[in-house]
Amino acid sequence: MKKKSELLTDLGLFFAGMALVVLSIHFFLEKLEFYNQSTQTEGIIIDIGTFGSGNKRSYRPFVAFQTPDGKSFSFSSEMGTNSPFDFTKGDKIMVRYLESNPQQARIDSFIELWGLPSGGLFFGFSVFLIGGFMVYTHFHKMKLKKELPMTGTHLQLPGRVKMKVSKNKTEFVIIAEWLNPADSKVYTFSSDSIPFDPTSYIAYRLIDVWIAPLNPKKNHYMDLSFLPEKA
Repeated sequence: MKKKSELLTDLGLFFAGMALVVLSIHFFLEKLEFYNQSTQTEGIIIDIGTFGSGNKRSYRPFVAFQTPDGKSFSFSSEMGTNSPFDFTKGDKIMVRYLESNPQQARIDSFIELWGLPSGGLFFGFSVFLIGGFMVYTHFHKMKLKKELPMTGTHLQLPGRVKMKVSKNKTEFVIIAEWLNPADSKVYTFSSDSIPFDPTSYIAYRLIDVWIAPLNPKKNHYMDLSFLPEKA
């Protein structure tokens, strides 16, 4: 079962993703309002601005345009690129501006108008789903731990240890396999991650596993209460 700190991390991902989705929708509605109220005209790139330094350097065009009354305005693109050759000084480019306030102007392109809210919405929704799935998994396992010992089928199976290595840490899981006589299929049950090698603790014992007979692959609980807590 996950520790409280891991659950808090999962909840943090869930709510951070939700907040980013809401914020992205807010930006999208702002862009949509600007698009519906704005007027399209032709502008010209008058300069290429450099922002940042080293590998984090980005390039943004400065664009000038004229309103029907002959007044000139200029603005900088909101979105930068990694290459100075994506734009060329003197190139003509379509822009959108508010007639009531021509200083509010944007390049008329998908990236400029919708890139930030679309990217934020995609990333936020992904984080929201990942966090939500992790939180659901945690509470689903808590439910199985509580209910299956009373309603499920009890198995005692030999276990083996599998090591999981990542960049930051090494963890272990206990694997137990069971041949279901009803359908002649072998089901593999895995424990939650364990921060130490439990090999010595399972060498001479069987592992208690409770399963839901109708769906043992998805609904099972492996009792690891015999393992010591890591100091």
